Amino acid sequence: MRINSLYYKQNINIAFPIMLSLAGQAIVQMADNIMVGQLGAPELAAVSLAGAIIMNTMVVGMGIATGLTPLVGQAHALDDKERIAGFFQNSLLLNTTVSLVLTLFLFMLMPYLSMMGQPAEVVELCKGYYILTSFSVIPFILFMTFKQYMEGIGNTKVAMVITISCNLMNIFLNYIFIYGKFGAPFLGVAGAGLATLISRLMMPIAFFLYIHRSPIYSPVFRFFQFSNTSRRKIKQLLQVGYPIAGQMVVEFLSLSLITVMMGWLGTIALAANQIVMSMISLTFMISSGIAGASTILVSHEFGRGNIGKMRRYAHASLRLAVIFMAGAAVIYALFGAPIASIFTPDPDVIKVARNLFFVVALFEIFDGLQVTALGALRGITDVQRPMIYALVSYLFVAVPLAYIAGILLDFGAPGLLSGFCGGLMFAATLFIRRFNKSVRNIHLRRVTSL
Repeated sequence: MRINSLYYKQNINIAFPIMLSLAGQAIVQMADNIMVGQLGAPELAAVSLAGAIIMNTMVVGMGIATGLTPLVGQAHALDDKERIAGFFQNSLLLNTTVSLVLTLFLFMLMPYLSMMGQPAEVVELCKGYYILTSFSVIPFILFMTFKQYMEGIGNTKVAMVITISCNLMNIFLNYIFIYGKFGAPFLGVAGAGLATLISRLMMPIAFFLYIHRSPIYSPVFRFFQFSNTSRRKIKQLLQVGYPIAGQMVVEFLSLSLITVMMGWLGTIALAANQIVMSMISLTFMISSGIAGASTILVSHEFGRGNIGKMRRYAHASLRLAVIFMAGAAVIYALFGAPIASIFTPDPDVIKVARNLFFVVALFEIFDGLQVTALGALRGITDVQRPMIYALVSYLFVAVPLAYIAGILLDFGAPGLLSGFCGGLMFAATLFIRRFNKSVRNIHLRRVTSL
């Protein structure tokens, strides 16, 4: 079926700022590792340990916050400003509470860091970074609330500007606090945590000031009243948000388990896997930008009741994801070894990484399809069944296949990553079929009601 280029252009216009925002976060994480890595291997290990724990916890709050976008998008399509403000206000309340609970959980977890099988030196080094970065969860989840609200009404550029600006601030503050420059004390690993906390504090502050001073967006605060606090709206936000959080947690968990199995194969396999993961996380985040545009555009047309346009925007997003990820697959297949050599001079690690990049080339398209189809499903607030599909695909398909291929059949690191490939293929098939079925059901309900 021929699709007008307008659908592609609107997808790209909305997706591009999200791509830059997400890619910027990935790049600043790489910069953190490089700058802390200059202090030594134990310091880098400390940041990796604390970062993994905090990120796997914070993703719960990020998922719940993401539930705001389709609800605001559907209300925005009907120009229902009071309903938009109601969701925004209650999301701020909900996400503040969630961020406080997550931060408390992280502090309760802190005494158990020494029981995770890590060297005592690494655990001791990570404590300052862990405390400061745990506190940064609160402002970051608040920023996510502002970001998802603005994306719901179709504005993705403000979040991009704030994210990139604060990421640059983070890198500059890293330089000052990690190494003790411009009269600041030498804080080492803790300096990276302080830089993260300050930059993340600035993110929601900058967003609030922008909205408050904007004649276009500031009227939303006029609807903020204590009486508008609504259990029903909080319940709606949770009904959409917690399955999204569940999907994200399950995917993160499956990758973590496969990484653990990589460690069973030795240091070379683990190092090669780290190189490959750092690259595919970048392409995944760019695909997530396309998925974010799909959520926004599909939610707007869903709110207006335009089933045909809803389907066309989703299909345009899927095609864009395929085009981009196919290009990435070709690059990884042809230039896997040169890419790996940027990270390490070790020929053994480069050889294993090159083989892993061949496997990645096979699943890049499926990775783009699954995350974009998920974005379209979120646009119609169909999130419960996809959460189950994600659980099955990643934990009951990807992880067992990885264990069988990589460990039992002794195909090594490529076998482990092939298992994840199988999970992605399964997930992409289920998500796309689910979207098409849901759209047909929506159409039938609308026809029947006429």
